[in-house]
Amino acid sequence: MIQKFNFKRLALLLQRHFLEDMTREIMFWSIITLIFTILDQRDFVIIVMFLSGIYYSVLLNKELSNVTSGMHYLMIPATHAEKLTATLVLNTIYHFGMTLLAYTIGNSLILLIYHVILKLQIPVNWDLFQVTNTYEVNGILMVSDQNVFWKIFGLFAFTQSVFILGSLYFKGSSVMKTLFSLLCFCGILFLIQIFLFKTVWNVKHLQNAILPVIIMINDSRIPAIIDKTILYGSYLLLPFIWLVSYFRLIEKQI
Repeated sequence: MIQKFNFKRLALLLQRHFLEDMTREIMFWSIITLIFTILDQRDFVIIVMFLSGIYYSVLLNKELSNVTSGMHYLMIPATHAEKLTATLVLNTIYHFGMTLLAYTIGNSLILLIYHVILKLQIPVNWDLFQVTNTYEVNGILMVSDQNVFWKIFGLFAFTQSVFILGSLYFKGSSVMKTLFSLLCFCGILFLIQIFLFKTVWNVKHLQNAILPVIIMINDSRIPAIIDKTILYGSYLLLPFIWLVSYFRLIEKQI
């Protein structure tokens, strides 16, 4: 039985995906590029990236839900770690990179059409990872640009992992079931948060409880260890979800 992780088998898994779905990949990314050519606003691009990413993350569920394709997938001569790694590479790194490529090509086409062909000086947005912050210093309004590339990528990777896990656990309507599970989990955390803020830490305003991170940064009544726990816990959450997905894939194999 295959036990050791092998990069050659991982490459074969990725190759299998592109050989079987090449036509779909070309059509999908051509449509995304066309959309970004027409609408290149930062918020719209990020929304499209996350929604299309969710779609990709549940493709595994469609394979495993069908008996024939599910058996075919589970019987592929590769370890569970290799299968899960291939899925994460495709749904996270590949999808994120292709979105950036589509965004770049779309904006380049806008430059070509507006500035070169039509001779129109219409500004083109290249601010996908730039956030403008305004703050006041000695009565003077200051403006600064912040690069949020890693924040967006981290949030995207987390979202992809959650829906991959949901696609492995739920049969049918995995997106809705995963969203419902997230809402329930967030609701429980919110109730715990309200209890702690109202009793232990004496934070009295309900609107403050809705933004726990801001409270923990600015409110001296909350122990500093809570800040550290949330910070390091957020770093560990992503590999934890990958680990749970790995064991769930093993269960399906059995």
